[in-house]
Amino acid sequence: MTDNSSEHTNTQHDNNLDFFDTGFTSEEMAPTAPPPHHRRNTMLAVIVALLAIAGLLAATIIPIVNASHRRQQEEHATALADCESAQREFGTLNTTYTTTLSNASKLAQGDGKTISKEHATALANKIEHIDDTHTVSALTTSSCETSQSTSDLNELARRFGAASTSMVNRMRDVQTDADTLRRLVDGARNSDRRSELQKQLTVAKAAYERSANKASEHLRGELNARISTASAMLEPGSTAMNPQVNDALGALATATNAVVGAMPLDCEFAACIALTFDDGPNKQVTPQLLAALKQTDAPATFFVQGQFVSGSNRQLLATMAAQGNDIGSLSWRHKQLHTLSPSELGKWFADTDEVIVNAGVGKPTLFRPPDGAWSEAVVEAARGNGQSVILWNVDSRDWDPKTSAADIARNVLDGASSGAIVALHDGNERTVEAIPQIVSGLRERGFTLVTVSQLLSGELSPGTVFYARGDTAPAGDVMQ
Repeated sequence: MTDNSSEHTNTQHDNNLDFFDTGFTSEEMAPTAPPPHHRRNTMLAVIVALLAIAGLLAATIIPIVNASHRRQQEEHATALADCESAQREFGTLNTTYTTTLSNASKLAQGDGKTISKEHATALANKIEHIDDTHTVSALTTSSCETSQSTSDLNELARRFGAASTSMVNRMRDVQTDADTLRRLVDGARNSDRRSELQKQLTVAKAAYERSANKASEHLRGELNARISTASAMLEPGSTAMNPQVNDALGALATATNAVVGAMPLDCEFAACIALTFDDGPNKQVTPQLLAALKQTDAPATFFVQGQFVSGSNRQLLATMAAQGNDIGSLSWRHKQLHTLSPSELGKWFADTDEVIVNAGVGKPTLFRPPDGAWSEAVVEAARGNGQSVILWNVDSRDWDPKTSAADIARNVLDGASSGAIVALHDGNERTVEAIPQIVSGLRERGFTLVTVSQLLSGELSPGTVFYARGDTAPAGDVMQ
C-alpha cells in the first residue's frame, strides 16, 4: 500500500506540473539580472533627479532666506536710526528741561520769596515733587548701540520718546507757574528800578543846585539833560521798562558823579563824620590831643568854656584854628543853661564869644549847651547870637572814668554813620589814647572826617538844633 500511495502522489504531482507547463524551460523561467551599464544609468538618473530637486529647492528657499535676512537687517537699521533719533531728541530736551527746572527753582527761592510768597511756594513745591528717576534720570547714561537687538532698540527708543514727552509736559507745567511768578517779579523789579531812579534823581538835583559856581557849566549842563530824561521816565504815563530805566539810571549817576567830583568836598554826597570835643582848653591834655589829631591828619570841632580861654590857653585856640579845626562855644562854664535867668544867659553867651575873639579866633557860629541840655530860651539866645545849636548822635562815653581807651574807640566805631556827630571830651587822656584807633577805624569804614561846619555846610542856620546832618529837632521840642 505504501508503494501505491507513493506512486499515486507522484502521478498527481506530475499532473500538476503539466497543468503549469508554459512551454518554457526551467532555464528560460529563471530571472535575468540587468546588465551593469543599465544599473549605472539608473543611478545617474536618480542623482540627476535629486540634484534637480535640490536646485529647485535652493532656487526657492535661498531667496526666501536672503529676503528674510535683509528684512531683519533693514528692521535693525530702522530700529537703530529711530533709537538714535529719539536719543538725540531726548538729549536736547533734557538740557532744556534741566535748565528750565533750575531757573524756576532759583526764581522760587530767590526774588519770588519776597515778591509773591504764595506763587513762589507753589512753584517750589511743584518742582520738589517731580520724580523723574525712572523716566528721565535713568536714561541719561543709556545709549543706542549697533550690538543691541532690534527689539531692544525699539524698546529703548520707546523709553526715550516717553521720557521726552514727560519732560515736555513737566516743562510746560512748571514754565506756566514760573512765567506767572516772573511777571510779578519783573513788575516789582521795574518798580524797584523806578524807585532807584527817583532816589538818584533827588541826588542829581541836589548836585546841580549845590554845584553852582563850583563845577564847570559843561558838566552841569550834561547833568541837567540827564535830569530831564529821568524825570520824563518817572511821569505817570511813562511806559519805560527796566532796560530803559537802567540806562537812564546809569547815565544820571555818571553825570552826577562827574559834577560832584569837580566840586570841593560836600558832605551831601560823601560819608562824612565829625568828631567834637567839649570842655577845653586844658593846658596839659589839649596839646596832646591836638598832636594826636595832627598826626592822623584828622580835623575836629572844639566847644570851649569861656572861663578857660585865658593866659597861655589862648594860644591853644590859635593852634586849634591853625590846624583847620572849628571852634565853638560851650558858654562860660559847664552848667545847664536852662537854669539861668535871661540876663545871665545873655551874659554867658557874650562873655564867651568875647574871649574867643580876643584869642585871635573869629566869633563862633556854633554853640553846644553843656550836657546837651537845652530849652527854648537857650535856643532863642543862640539864635539871637547868630549860632546854630550842635548836639550829637554818637556818645563815646569817655566822661565815664570806667571807660577805657579801647571802649571809647569801640563806642565811636559802633555808633558811626554817615552824617554823624560824635561827642568826646578835651582834658581826658584816655580819649587822646583812643584817637589813632578811632580815626583809622572810621577811615577803614569809608568815612571822611570833617569839621561840623563842613558836615553841615548848606544846612547851618542860627537857632536850629542839630543832632547830625539831616537830623534836627522839630520846632517846639525842648530837652532839659
